[in-house]
Amino acid sequence: MAVRYLNLHGLQARLILVFLALVLIPLAGIGLYDHFFTNNALVPQVVQRLVREVHLQAKHLVSVLEHTRGDAFLVSNLRSMRMLRSLNSDSSPDMVRVWRQEAAQDLLVFSATRPGYYQLQYIDASGSELARVDFVNGTSRIAADSELRQRQDAGYFQETMALAAGDVYVSSLEIEQQPRGAQTELVPVIRYALKLDNDDGLVVISLHAAYLLGDLVSYAAQRDNWAVFDQNGYFLLYAGRYLNPEVAAPRQQLQTLYPQAEPLLKGGVGTHETDSNVLVFNTIYPTATQPDRFWVIYFDIPKDVLLADITNFHYTVAIFLLGTFITAVALAMLASERIVTPILDLKRRVEQFGRNGVVPALPLPHRRDEIGALNIAFHHMALELDRKRQKQRRLIEQLITAQEEERKLVAFDLHDGLIQQMVGARFHLTNYRQQCGLEECKNGESLQRGCDALTEAIAEGRRIIEGLRPAVLDDLGLAAALEEITYSASQAAGWKVDCTIDNLSVEPDKTMSVTLFRIAQEALNNIRKHAQAEAVSVHLSNGDGLQLTIRDNGCGFNPALLAERSRGMGITTMRERAHLVDGRCIITSAPGMGTTVEVWVPNRWEERQP
Repeated sequence: MAVRYLNLHGLQARLILVFLALVLIPLAGIGLYDHFFTNNALVPQVVQRLVREVHLQAKHLVSVLEHTRGDAFLVSNLRSMRMLRSLNSDSSPDMVRVWRQEAAQDLLVFSATRPGYYQLQYIDASGSELARVDFVNGTSRIAADSELRQRQDAGYFQETMALAAGDVYVSSLEIEQQPRGAQTELVPVIRYALKLDNDDGLVVISLHAAYLLGDLVSYAAQRDNWAVFDQNGYFLLYAGRYLNPEVAAPRQQLQTLYPQAEPLLKGGVGTHETDSNVLVFNTIYPTATQPDRFWVIYFDIPKDVLLADITNFHYTVAIFLLGTFITAVALAMLASERIVTPILDLKRRVEQFGRNGVVPALPLPHRRDEIGALNIAFHHMALELDRKRQKQRRLIEQLITAQEEERKLVAFDLHDGLIQQMVGARFHLTNYRQQCGLEECKNGESLQRGCDALTEAIAEGRRIIEGLRPAVLDDLGLAAALEEITYSASQAAGWKVDCTIDNLSVEPDKTMSVTLFRIAQEALNNIRKHAQAEAVSVHLSNGDGLQLTIRDNGCGFNPALLAERSRGMGITTMRERAHLVDGRCIITSAPGMGTTVEVWVPNRWEERQP
């Protein structure tokens, strides 16, 4: 073989050289092109596309915040708000109440057109809510006086009051508790607060987090991730959620997720790579007057997802190489058809004969060369092997028949000889005990125990006779015999049994029936003696052969350890029985895992006798 490959003038060597040329030359050219095109075109374009997308999302957030700023100034200049702000401590309570109601009504009308606003508030300089509108369950409602709260301790109130008049404060993500029946719902919000002139307090617009950041949540995919964090690294949005609405868990920080992404805390615009991910980020400033307060919006995507298009390009290259490979193989096969095809055909026929034992016909037309002579020699050899196999099969069938006949004779001898003598002995002992009477017989108890022992021996002898040759196998067939032996064993051992036998329209021949019955008998005896099982299942299916499966939930054993100790004659017998009829017996077990016996034998049927 090696000489043919090394002979450059030979056909095999030439085919190999052509194949290598057809594969390696395109591979080298495509590899160089792939490297150049990927590094200089595809990767920069993909990253630039992500940069633009993150920039657009950042512009969207800025647009929403600017719109909210305009709404805050609009609310602060409502006539009712100006009148309410102009009132002082000398104003009558009725006038204050009237203008508070007017301001609340105006806020209600305003809120109805802004479903993204969770809450509108007017808070005076002392921190008292004078008017508030909540957007709850899709409806705006005015908060009752009893629901108005003091906000002087709220962080957003203190931060806003420290600003100059006309400046705004934008909070990070906060949790607003909203009563819902007997429970409290946690609503994530972002507060936008405007400080009013003359220390008249502030107007607060609480935005639903979903209103401001909902697009980023909807864009979240299984592996990539949109996120927003503040200048301290605390996340407003991460992994498609704001905060857990059921459990107010501590906020995650950027440093805990990406320790090497510290440069993102400085803001700016750009990309940052970790070992496995690419982070594209942009910075927005919620308030222009506070440059030290900013949000960073970033898109986190694994590199394998980012480079999916490039991977697809690699797949395209691979498909192209596969096509080249197939073409080269086709050319090689075409060039060597006269030599390779007949050899492969002979190999297929040999494998077919080895698999099913059917002698294949000689190929037509007959070749007159060495391959043709080899085909004829194989055909004669297969005929001879098939003749010997048929002879061996007949000998095995005769052997099994002889064994069964011998068992039957032994069973008859036991029944007509030993059992009858034991029955007679028990009869005489019983009569003797009855004639003597319990008072006159000094050893009455010993005599009774002897009678009981004879009764048990008679029952055991009859069980052995039934096992040697069960009449149900001859009378009713394999299915009934398997059911009978299974239920008999289960009653004796106290198992919970599951017996499922497929309908056999045609009875298997005697050899197959006896083989399966004896294997089942041995397996059930082993379970009864050794397995300590509580449940046993027996299943017989009829497909391309007869499949018998016996499974228990007992203590199991280690088959390898059993083989090392040269034990397990029953297991060896089951395997040998299956092998004699060209079948197989597979035993699977492990300590504590139960045991499964799977037996398969080929289909060989015989007509049932009426």
